[in-house]
Order: sequence, then C-alpha cells, then structure tokens
Amino acid sequence: MRRIKLARTLQRISDFLPRKYPVKSKTGLAEQPFFVLGSGRNGSTLLNRMLNQHSGLFLPSEQYFLGNSIIKYKLYNFLIWRDLMKVIAGELMPVTGSHTWDFGAEEIFVELNGANDKSLQNVLDAIFRTYGLKNKVAFSQWGDTTPLNTYYIPELVSVFPKARFIFLLRDGRDVVASYKRGGEAYLGKLAEPQQAAIHWVHAVKEYQKLQKQTEVLLIRYEDLVTQPEVELMKVCDHLGVAYEPNILSYHHRAPTAPMYQEPQHAKILKPVDASSIGSWKDDLSTHDLQGCTIMNSLLSKFDYQ
Repeated sequence: MRRIKLARTLQRISDFLPRKYPVKSKTGLAEQPFFVLGSGRNGSTLLNRMLNQHSGLFLPSEQYFLGNSIIKYKLYNFLIWRDLMKVIAGELMPVTGSHTWDFGAEEIFVELNGANDKSLQNVLDAIFRTYGLKNKVAFSQWGDTTPLNTYYIPELVSVFPKARFIFLLRDGRDVVASYKRGGEAYLGKLAEPQQAAIHWVHAVKEYQKLQKQTEVLLIRYEDLVTQPEVELMKVCDHLGVAYEPNILSYHHRAPTAPMYQEPQHAKILKPVDASSIGSWKDDLSTHDLQGCTIMNSLLSKFDYQ
C-alpha cells in the first residue's frame, strides 16, 4: 500500500507537466469496460465465470498490471511512443507475475507500437480485447473482476470515467474466514484474521467513496448464491445487455486459465452453492473475532447481524 501511495504521489506531480500522449481517446471507445470491485474471497471468481458465459461479455482471469500500467503511462509520458509501449508491454511479461493469463508482451507490442490512437484508453482497451479474441470468437464489452482493482479506483476512473462499476459485497466475517482457510503460504498476511478484517473495511470504504462519484451496482454474495437469476438480471441490466439463461450453466464449461486449476477454485465446477454462508461461525475463534472488531460498524450498516 505504501508503494501505491508513493507512485500515486509521483504521478500526481507529473500531472502538472505537459503530457506528450493523452490518457483518453479523442474518438472514444466503442464500448466502455466494466469493473467488479470488492475485498476478494467474495465470490468474484464465481461472478467472473457466470458472466463469461454471456455472448456479449468477456472477463479474463485475475491480472495485477492495470493499476501499475496507468501510473507508469503517466510517469513515463515523456518517452517516445515506442519506448513508452515497451514499459506498458513489460507489465505483461509472465515472469513479472502480473497476471494469470496465457498471454505475453510479444503478443501485443507490435499492435500497441503501431496504433494510430496513441492514448492510454486505447492501449488498455487493445490489450484486453486482443486477449479476449484469443479466448472468445466475439464479444462487445470486456470487464474485470480482479479484487486488487479496488486499490486503484482513482486510476480506473481517470482513464475510464464512463466505465460501469459493480461492488460485490460479502459478510466480512465470512471473508475473513475464507482468507484464514486459504493459509499464509498462499495468501500471506491476509490469512491473519485481523489483517483480513482491515482489508475488508478498506474495500467497503472505497465503495462508499466511489458511490459519491458514479453509479455503482451493489451485489451481495449471499443474494448471488441464493437467488442467482434475480441478481444476474440486475447485473445484466446495469451493463446494458440482455439476460441470457445459459449464464447459470457456467459449471458445465471448465475454464482453461491456470489459476482456475488451483484447489480454492474447485467450486466453480459445481452449481451455485450457498453452503458457505455463515461459515465464520465454525471457522473463526473467539480470539479471531476479537481481532476483527474494526468491521463491526460496517457489518451493522450493511445489515450483517
């Protein structure tokens, strides 16, 4: 988080300098993207797999380059276009661990370097669309469900002010329990209940800030797994696409991205399951809950008793 704050400060300083290449496309994008935000361990992978069944939508597996790419584009804007695109494409190198895609810098650099529309909007749109067409015959909108994007909301809004946003909310105690089950070897400090609680609070507060800037659709995990058709209709309406019943058949199509082969994603190969609601009652000790009191006021505000 400190690294993000430092980079953001440097970027804001650079905003006062003349910019060689614009952030927004002069011609605009044919379709605006959408972003699903949240704390993680909140059903974002489930929603990703559901929406990917829609004929007009494409959502890749998690990526961690988007926020950094926006900041670096602004910081290194003084470079010639070719070198600036090397910086951006470098974020896509698999060795950086910046995404879970079967996709690399060499698959997009030539297109970015030769682009007529030299804007950050077009660059990011091209990256997602190029990867999307590698995985899907056709689609109109791309979206992203990476929880880490919640830390980069100002950057996302600065590049895509007309983007659609969805916040996927889950009972913070179940989120903490899920992080705890994930273990420190895989999730680091977030496996500690107190750290997971702080992380959940931060995500919810970012949602409250974003609400003041633009329309954000709130979807509760608990509703998504108990009345999926109702909630997915809301999502489709928010995105401006028609609801397609096959969305609920997500579990019949096994995803190919490597991350989906990991044990914690096994449930996406099964129908919607509400059994994890309230799992915190069995998984969190009294000591764990005492370390999570930071969540109490927000849990109450969102009617989690």
